[in-house]
Amino acid sequence: MRIPLSTCSQLPASLLLLVFSLIGLPQSTLIHAQGTSTPSVLFNGITPFSISTANRALSFSIPSSGQPVVLSIELCTQVEGQDGPKFSVARNTASSTNAGGATSTRTAGSSGGSGNTLLGESVGIDVSSGVGYWNSDSVLQNGGTLQVQLDPSARGGPWRFTVGLTTQNPLHLRSELAPLFGDSTGTSAVLLSPPIPGTSTPVEEPKFPKYELPEAIPSSSPSPPTVATSTNNTLLIIPTSALIGDDGYFKSNLTSSTCFLESLAVNINNQPVVTNSSLALFDQEEGWRTQYLVSGLQPQTNYTLYTISTVLGESNIITLSQPAYFKTKTSGFGCTLVHSLPFCPKVAYSAPLPPLTGAAASTGYDATNFPLGLQQQLVTSLGNFTASLKTFPCGRDLYSIVQSCASCERAYRDWLCSVLIPRCGESDPSPDPNIGPINPPAALVLRVTDSGNTTDSSPRLDQTVFTSPSSSSNTVQQYNEVLPCLETCHAVDRACPPMLKWTCPRKGFGAERSYGVGFIDKEGDDVSGGGFEWAGKTGRSQDSFGNVWCNAIGLAR
Repeated sequence: MRIPLSTCSQLPASLLLLVFSLIGLPQSTLIHAQGTSTPSVLFNGITPFSISTANRALSFSIPSSGQPVVLSIELCTQVEGQDGPKFSVARNTASSTNAGGATSTRTAGSSGGSGNTLLGESVGIDVSSGVGYWNSDSVLQNGGTLQVQLDPSARGGPWRFTVGLTTQNPLHLRSELAPLFGDSTGTSAVLLSPPIPGTSTPVEEPKFPKYELPEAIPSSSPSPPTVATSTNNTLLIIPTSALIGDDGYFKSNLTSSTCFLESLAVNINNQPVVTNSSLALFDQEEGWRTQYLVSGLQPQTNYTLYTISTVLGESNIITLSQPAYFKTKTSGFGCTLVHSLPFCPKVAYSAPLPPLTGAAASTGYDATNFPLGLQQQLVTSLGNFTASLKTFPCGRDLYSIVQSCASCERAYRDWLCSVLIPRCGESDPSPDPNIGPINPPAALVLRVTDSGNTTDSSPRLDQTVFTSPSSSSNTVQQYNEVLPCLETCHAVDRACPPMLKWTCPRKGFGAERSYGVGFIDKEGDDVSGGGFEWAGKTGRSQDSFGNVWCNAIGLAR
């Protein structure tokens, strides 16, 4: 059957759908450009659109391409109790030029008409998770058409969506990596983006005879590469209750949609504030991250965080990370965030230092206000260690085919920072009833900041460095320390020359007093050690839900 396009072009799209279904023609032959120009999807860009009940069927022109194309769609809106729009795409099957010089596309046997396009077989695009993709697999000689349609019963709206079109990677990307939870207090947190792709570099080992180890306090900071400075990482931090219901299930299926998550973050009450963001290098072989200092959080509240990454000059690609989760501490949590220390670059957690006031209370301690007494202890200890290490002919003689004096120094620095800058923690007084308390329990030990204290079963010898020089009332009187992971000690043992005679305590022989034991690696049951790497009770020091079992500076988390 042939239908005059001049007649069909006068009908609304919704009526055309009904007519085509009654006469048995597939919907894919819908005439969608009814005497007016069809809006186009732009190449190498993400274009926002919307659809409402006022016009339940929309079509968008896909330009022709001499290469296969990738079309990506993000659905930004979910209307409660309503089905979202359906998306499909079809190739234009043929092209001809009419007497007026205009180009129209038609299928075999159809009659042409100015400005009218007929389509081949359409393919649905599933956006039920918030994002969907279509790959043409071959060139689009005559272009194509994206069709968007609302169910006749749909109410409310409008439904917003974005469309990306490219001949390379999709413009809406999903990373396999998640942000990293540093630590939190009751109202603030230090959070980190996933490593920025392309910024990792191998560690360059010193060469004999000029075998130099790093200074205790580096005289200059490393400069981030261009790919790091041209990457914009935006932090989204959302109360988990806005995403997940009391039954433990997500309230929406659109959690893979960047624009949906952005709108959710904007509309929450008591929005957290990013007070500072900067590039940070925790591990050279891992790559640069963006570090965020966040204030305005609510105590004892679960949060979900994502990062959205864009890179200048890369066709407007938007990359959404996997989610990470954490829960803020109680309002009475007394420790303060510490971060951005050039001598301990991997420290990003709370420590029992004297509380800060004013603007510094939300940004915490960094290299500009870190206590000099504690810094001097670290510098002295590291200097003495490297002096002993250099008695070995580093770079000339080998004591290992995989380790060196440089890797020994790095392992010792990580261990020293975890010991001299204790990490604070607390037992959750109100765990999620659906999950229960953290299991296994974290390696927490109560500390009292009084060097004369003799009642504590596990006192530290250096508590006086945590007291305020001006006022004893401006001091953390007691705190719970998250003990260093025993693996931080083992890392020094493995990396350093035997002549240093470095030893670590064993499970059941005093290790539990000073370290978190058996979380990452499975410890042997006798004095000879043994055990298995990454086969401990948790196999890691912390998880993506913000649970921290032991302090693992320098180790995979």
